[in-house]
Order: sequence, then structure tokens, then C-alpha cells
Amino acid sequence: MMYVARFAAAFALLSSGGCAILPDIPPDWALPVREIILHTACELKFSLIDLQPISDSRRFDPSAWTIKVTLNPKADADISAGAGLTRRFPQTGGTTFSNLVIGPGNGITTEMKGSHNGSVDFKFDSGALMRDEGLPCERAAPSYHALTQVLGIHDWLYRAIVASNETGASIDAPGFTAGVLIKFNGTGSWTYTFPPGTNLLSLSGYYQLEETLTITFINNPKKDKIKVVSLPKGGEGFLPNRGRPVASTFTLIQDQNASLQQIRQQLQNLRIPTQ
Repeated sequence: MMYVARFAAAFALLSSGGCAILPDIPPDWALPVREIILHTACELKFSLIDLQPISDSRRFDPSAWTIKVTLNPKADADISAGAGLTRRFPQTGGTTFSNLVIGPGNGITTEMKGSHNGSVDFKFDSGALMRDEGLPCERAAPSYHALTQVLGIHDWLYRAIVASNETGASIDAPGFTAGVLIKFNGTGSWTYTFPPGTNLLSLSGYYQLEETLTITFINNPKKDKIKVVSLPKGGEGFLPNRGRPVASTFTLIQDQNASLQQIRQQLQNLRIPTQ
């Protein structure tokens, strides 16, 4: 029994002294941010230019949007180690004996989990993007990352515009999400058998990488033109002007709408976590 107590104490000390794991955000070769954003901007530009002739500006004006592109990488890692043993008492001799098992399966287990998330927003004015002649769109992406390939933005917007033209509905807040999920699993076990019993060890773990690209269209607020006519000061036939300055107010409605649209899109993209 003294051996069992020492075994349990040693495993507990090893588990408590282990460092928690914190997976890194994927490096540039696994998440080429510059190439992903450049490809997305070019696909948006050519899609909006191509769809402008068939769009009814009252329902969808390609040049009247603020486009927010959000890149959200997430890395998760999990390592689970287990140890156990079986012992026979008495170890030798006797017509009857008992087996002692520490814990079910592989006995005592410990688990370490860690996650690392990142997020960055890129804003584009659709009108300025359509007129941008300096965007290096003719350059092919050197990587084969899935998010640097054709995302299908043009097809999605085209279908929405056709439906809008036929039904007379206006397009309020188009959005688009593309994601990549990569997961690695591994497990192993070791058993040592000798006359008094067996020693058991196990090790399992996984590494999961999820990269999400979200595109949100925010309708630019309408700009009303105000015509101002000023009166001459002290002119003939006019009383002296005694106007006073009026303070103007500005509400960040556009930013609020953008935040609400992003929250709504994130809720729509929620999935039940699986392992």
C-alpha cells in the first residue's frame, strides 16, 4: 500500500507542476493576412463593378456601402494524460488473492487546455474601392490558402440583386462568411505487465485551428444637401444681423449599426462545439 500512496503522490505532483498550454496564433505561412485581405478587396472591387449595371440604386447601390472585413483566427489545444496500476495481493503464494485497481480505465488523469483568439477589422468604402486603380489585383497569391481562392462573393451578391429586382425589396445588410477548420487528433497508451500486476500510461490530445473571414456591408447614411442664403450685414434697407452660432450634433449611427450587424452575424454563425 505504501507503493500505491507514493505513486498517487508522484502523479499529483507531476500534474500540478505542469505548465498550462497556450497555443500560438497561426504564423503567416498558415494565415497569410496580407494576401487574404488583398484577395478579398480585389474580389469585392470587381464584383461591385460587374454588378453595378444590373443594380437598381434604389434597392442596392454598389457605391454606397461601408464594407467591414473581419479576420478572426482561433487556436485550441488539449492534452490529457493518464496513469494507473493494478496489484495482486498477496503477490506470491496462496490459493486466493485480490486485485487492486487505481481508477477506472487508465486510472488517474489530468487535462490541460488552452485557447488563443485574435480579431482584426478592415474597413473599405465601396465607392472608393471601385475607383481604386492602384490595388495590385493582377498579382497572383503565392500561397494556396483556402481564403486566398475565389470566395464566391460575386455569385452571392448577384443572386441577392436578382431577387431584389424581381420582388421590389431593398437589400438592407448583405453579409458573407467563409471559414476554415483544421483539427489534429492523437492518442497513445503504454502497458507494462509483471508478476505483481500492471502499470498503465496514456496520452491523448488535439490541436484545432479555426480561421473565419466575415464581410459585412453597412449602408452609408444619406447626405442631404442644405442650401444656405446669407443676408448682408448692415446693407441698405436691412437691419443689422444678429445671428448666433448654432451647435451641430453628430451621432455615430453608422458605427452602431456596424457593431449590431457584426453581433448578429456572429450569433448566426455560432456552432455547437465538438471534439
